[in-house]
Amino acid sequence: MPNTKSDKSVGPADWTLIAKLSELNAQRPLLAVTLNERKYVLFQNENGELGLIGRHCPHRGADLFYGRLEDNGIRCPFHGWHFDRSGQCVEQPAEPEGSEMFKAIKVPMVELKVEGDNIFALAQ
Repeated sequence: MPNTKSDKSVGPADWTLIAKLSELNAQRPLLAVTLNERKYVLFQNENGELGLIGRHCPHRGADLFYGRLEDNGIRCPFHGWHFDRSGQCVEQPAEPEGSEMFKAIKVPMVELKVEGDNIFALAQ
């Protein structure tokens, strides 16, 4: 079971400290985050950009925390759906060639900002 960061939010729409940038200086730069009782996964892609997206794949509910970081996103460990840092599905490997079904699939995404070593999420 991964360590889960919990939010420290006060107001209904506020920037909330969710992690330290230094916590992502690991071989697998992923953290499980709970924000307003919702589960997310925080990750850093190959370009150094951060993403905070819904933790469960909409296909079969697999936990994206255990997915593979690749091609500037997270690939679901169950059927390989690939999500970018905006939560948009960008690939579904089992779909027929030319299928664009992936364009209609998105997991929740939360806006982030970094100040120094602190990562904040917009809690709404």
